[in-house]
Amino acid sequence: MAANVAAGIVQNLLWTGFSIHSYHELKKSWAAWPGLIVAWIVLAMSLELLDFPAMGGMVDAHSLWHLGTVGPTVWWYSFLVKDALQDMAGTSRLKA
Repeated sequence: MAANVAAGIVQNLLWTGFSIHSYHELKKSWAAWPGLIVAWIVLAMSLELLDFPAMGGMVDAHSLWHLGTVGPTVWWYSFLVKDALQDMAGTSRLKA
C-alpha cells in the first residue's frame, strides 16, 4: 500500500507541475484544470481514507467517494479535448 500511496503522490505532483507550466506558457484558464482536478480528487480521497459508518444505513464514505469522482471525470475529458485542439492548432506540428 505504501508503494501505491507513493505513486499517487508522485502522479499528483507531476500533474500539478504540468498544470502550472502549461498555465504560464499558454495563459489560458483551462490549462490550470489538471491541478484543480488533482485537488478535487485528493479531497474526495479523504472520504475513502477517513471512513465513517453509513448514515441511515445507505450512504457511507465509500459511496460518497464514488460520487465525488463523477465530476472530475467529465472535467478531465473536457481538458483533454481542449488540450488536443490546442496541440493540433500549434505551428510546430509534424506532418505525415
